[in-house]
Amino acid sequence: RDEMLSHRLHSIIVPLHRFSSAVTALDGLEELIREPSPSSLKTQWNHLDFLVVHPRIRWGPNSPSILRDPKLQLEEAIALIGTMPDYRVANSVIVGTDYNTKKARLWGEGRLHELVGLKEESRATAVMINVDRLTPRQQSELHAIFGCPIFDRFNLVLSIFSLFARDEVARLQIALAQVPYLRQRLNRLRTEDSSVLLPCWSGHAVVQTEDELRMREQWLRKRLSEAVEKEKKEREKNTMRGSSIAVVGYTNAGKTSLIKRLTGSASLRPLNRLFATLHTSEHSARLPSGRVVTLADTIGFLYDLPLDLLAAFEATLAHVVQAEVVVHIRDVSHPDWKAQNEEVENTLDRLGLDEEKRRHRVITVDNKIDKGGSSGDEKTWRISCKNGEGVRELISEMDRAVRERSGARGRMIALPFHSKSIQYLYSEGFVVDEPETTETHLKFIVNMTDEEFERFKSHSNEMRRLNK
Repeated sequence: RDEMLSHRLHSIIVPLHRFSSAVTALDGLEELIREPSPSSLKTQWNHLDFLVVHPRIRWGPNSPSILRDPKLQLEEAIALIGTMPDYRVANSVIVGTDYNTKKARLWGEGRLHELVGLKEESRATAVMINVDRLTPRQQSELHAIFGCPIFDRFNLVLSIFSLFARDEVARLQIALAQVPYLRQRLNRLRTEDSSVLLPCWSGHAVVQTEDELRMREQWLRKRLSEAVEKEKKEREKNTMRGSSIAVVGYTNAGKTSLIKRLTGSASLRPLNRLFATLHTSEHSARLPSGRVVTLADTIGFLYDLPLDLLAAFEATLAHVVQAEVVVHIRDVSHPDWKAQNEEVENTLDRLGLDEEKRRHRVITVDNKIDKGGSSGDEKTWRISCKNGEGVRELISEMDRAVRERSGARGRMIALPFHSKSIQYLYSEGFVVDEPETTETHLKFIVNMTDEEFERFKSHSNEMRRLNK
């Protein structure tokens, strides 16, 4: 009987203990999401000097696209590190490897011995392996060999995101992106130092069990859903109705500069920095047809952006999928622009915009022609965000595309001089030109979709006439 009672107590106490541990794991997380402090958003080291190693796969099915230049890939990794204020690059090197980068130590003993010597000679205090993501075993093995923190592209990008996120939605998405990375390392975290496996981990406590991690993920998803819904309601309240245009591109291609040029928004301050935009911002603009559109400035794309990182930013990237028109801006002055273009198209594919959909919805823009850049593609629009060259023609094309995609068409509406509906027409951006005046009415040419026209009819009891 005592043994049976003990078994029953154990079956009650253990789940309670697990639940208590999971709740404890959430302590402080809400405070971090709401009010991040500079110290909580840094990695575990105040300053790091990096040896950057780019593994060049020489042959095999895992070798990169022929468009990707290993020297330019290495330069991008160096630029990523330079984005962090307390990180610098002590040395960098390209090292060949065969077939793939999934071997436990990546290279043989001889090559690793050379790299350790280079790290010591450069006085580097961290190593960045320029692959999308190292396995937990690779991190452990390489940490033991080099005796310092080991970064890959995923945790370096996550560090950048954490440092520069400035709103709740972005911070929640970053915390959510950490979940699958942490889940992959749970077993090793029970026996190894978290600083080895999680060099980018910020502030809050590292969970120890799957129950704790599951509760954290559920909490984050719930909070993210609430935050996105709140933002959506605020946008609907504060912005005019209209079509949406998403501006996408490789990071630092000029998305924010283009939107600033199109809208004249004083709140936009383009930065010459990778991932200067981490959360979609929206800005209103009036097209030549009179239609008001919302321009969405989205997060920049990057080589080897992991699927779960992309999934965590689903709320931000939803603007791309839902937009009636997508403007893909390319920095054609960049020596690696062809590979960057390929990466953006691959990412759009992953978001559900395949080649057929892109053909009808995407306007491709070649930026920085003032620097002599050109793709030679006659189907693209050539502009300079810096001096405004070609922007007027691009605006006309965006206007045409929005009208085509939205189904808007010109209609004539006659209203009395003192109709309250006149203000509504102007505020919503439907009026194309100055109205014609008759003895009793004003005749407006408006651009409306069928849905917008039905909404207008319900709004206005004074409408006298519609000529289709």
